[in-house]
Amino acid sequence: MSNIVTVGAGEFEGDTGEALQRAVDKVAAGGGGTVEVKAGTYQMQDALHLRSRVRIVGEPGAVLLKKPSVSSLLADYLGYGHYEFTVEEPDKFRPGIGVHVGDNRSGGFYDTVATITGRKGDLFFIDRMLNHDYHPSQNGRVTTLFSLIDGWNASDASVENLVLDGNPDETQTLNGCRGGGAFLLLCRRVRLQNIEVRHFKGDAVSFQQCADIIVRGCHLHDNTGGGLHPGSGSVRYLLEENHSHDNGGHGLFYCLRTTHSVCAGNRLEGNGAAGISIGERDTDHLIRGNTITGNRRQGIEFRKPFAHGGDRVRIENNNIGPNCCGEGEDEITIPAGLEDIHIVQNTFHPGGGKAIRIECGVRRVSVAENFVSGHPQEPSDIAGSPETATFTAPDCFPPLGPESLPLDGARHLAIEKLPVWEAGF
Repeated sequence: MSNIVTVGAGEFEGDTGEALQRAVDKVAAGGGGTVEVKAGTYQMQDALHLRSRVRIVGEPGAVLLKKPSVSSLLADYLGYGHYEFTVEEPDKFRPGIGVHVGDNRSGGFYDTVATITGRKGDLFFIDRMLNHDYHPSQNGRVTTLFSLIDGWNASDASVENLVLDGNPDETQTLNGCRGGGAFLLLCRRVRLQNIEVRHFKGDAVSFQQCADIIVRGCHLHDNTGGGLHPGSGSVRYLLEENHSHDNGGHGLFYCLRTTHSVCAGNRLEGNGAAGISIGERDTDHLIRGNTITGNRRQGIEFRKPFAHGGDRVRIENNNIGPNCCGEGEDEITIPAGLEDIHIVQNTFHPGGGKAIRIECGVRRVSVAENFVSGHPQEPSDIAGSPETATFTAPDCFPPLGPESLPLDGARHLAIEKLPVWEAGF
């Protein structure tokens, strides 16, 4: 990628998101390259949309700042699959602005986030179809909500060294299934490195239905949602050396059916829920060498499974606790129904409860070579049903992380065959 352009000077002079987007689109049209972003504060009225084969690199002091939202109730009933809306106060909106469409019945993936592409009278057109029916009687509303970085079907792209500021004056929240400070959907081989996400009304970093993602060296703090939110079937990713702290939700939230990752060398501190939360079909993860402390709830929470929970997870060499601030919970909680979990060589400093709680009804859970409050682990350090666990390392633990996923292991994302995993993309 030899094509290089600079935002903040020359052809792309200015301090707006429009200048950034023009530069990214020009480089993409030329086959790829690098967009350098000069120091300054760029006013964002829409997300900066990633394009395939484009690398975005900020100078120290390059900040993307979200403008505060405006909002209006719907004027008409909107239908799924359409690319238009009408509102009671149309003059609040214009082409080029990012918007969120929802009502009392929507939420999660049923909300719509799009960019206004045109206006005809009081009718606005958008670039992405509506994901649901929205009705004025259900408080249907359009609001200028959007991610600051948005990747949609992008591949071989990266964002580095930018500050993403959600604006402390912002009053609206964007749910993590449809946005975040940095948000990726249906992306492949995208890297987020050394970015800071702060003051966002929602999650700091969220990626959904993605494969081969790296989030490395990022500073994620003072956001109302969680810090890291991989979800919705995402596979093969690395979360390395990030600092996720003082966010309103979990430091790291593994959402539905997200598998085959490495979480290593991160600091997950002072968040409003668990340091790490692992849930339904969230399997084949290696959690190694992290510091997890000062979070309001557990250090690592395995959520109670419906059918298949967070199986095949190895937790090793982490520094855990004290957490559970004010809650009196245990540092790691493993409910019934889970299997193949290995907790080895960790250092625990319990807060209000025990180091580990294991419920009756787990299979092949092992706890070995840990230290608790300065002493080698003892049976008394485990609450619940410690007799269901073994206290030696298993002879053969299933392979974990991105390399262990078969190349046909992303067919649920309509990927017939993945390329061979390369950690250095």
